Order: sequence, then structure tokens, then C-alpha cells
Amino acid sequence: MKYLILFLVSIFSFSQTHKLEIEIPNVDEDGIVYIAIYDNPRDFDSGNNSPEIMALNIIEPINVGLYNKTVDLKKGTYAVKVLIDTNGNADIDLNFFGLPKEQFGFSNNVLGLFGAPKFDKASFELNMYKKIIVNLR
Repeated sequence: MKYLILFLVSIFSFSQTHKLEIEIPNVDEDGIVYIAIYDNPRDFDSGNNSPEIMALNIIEPINVGLYNKTVDLKKGTYAVKVLIDTNGNADIDLNFFGLPKEQFGFSNNVLGLFGAPKFDKASFELNMYKKIIVNLR
């Protein structure tokens, strides 16, 4: 009987989800928001933006001002990338110097030296409700 209880408790703890609230307080232009949530460093650091390797992929219209989205995820370590596509080409537009023309951001509001930060800098633990604020650049 005690093994059955332990088994049921372990199933419940593995399948339990927690709410992650993502707030973006400074959207400058209407467009499409791309939010990529990763659960491992290999995929986050790969530069591959395929939805298949993401823990969750959100693509939806966004308006100027404040944006909020709440999602359910399993307990774990995550990192988030955000892009606001203002011209509808589903790509990161770069200027002459190779810097993004459109707003972007990462969890923990970190930046990489040349490109996206590494997973270990952008990652956070989700083991209960958590709110992150991503300030776009």
C-alpha cells in the first residue's frame, strides 16, 4: 500500500504544472510577438529557432504598451527569448551594424556580447507561480 501511495505521489509531482506569467511593459510598436521558451541549454544556445525544439512557442498579435501572457509549464529550468516583428516578415531584421532593428529581449533581461545570451544567464527555476518581466530593447 505504501508503494502505491509513493507511486501516485510521484506521478502527481511529475505531471504538476506551474503558472509562468510573462510581462512585457514596453512594447513600442504593434506587430507579432514571438516568445520562445526553452527548457535546456543545448536548444537555447543553438541559434535554431525551430518550434520543435522549444518547450513552448507563442506567436500572436501584440499592441503598443503592456503585454501579459500566462502559461502552464512543468517544474523545471527555463529561459525565454522575445521578438516583436513589426513588419510581418517573421524574421529578425538587422541594421548595417548587425544589431536588431525590432524590439527583442530575454528572461532575466540579460544580453549576450555578440548575439543572444547563454542559457545559464537567461535561465530561471519554475517550481511555483512565477512572474518574469522582459524589458525589450
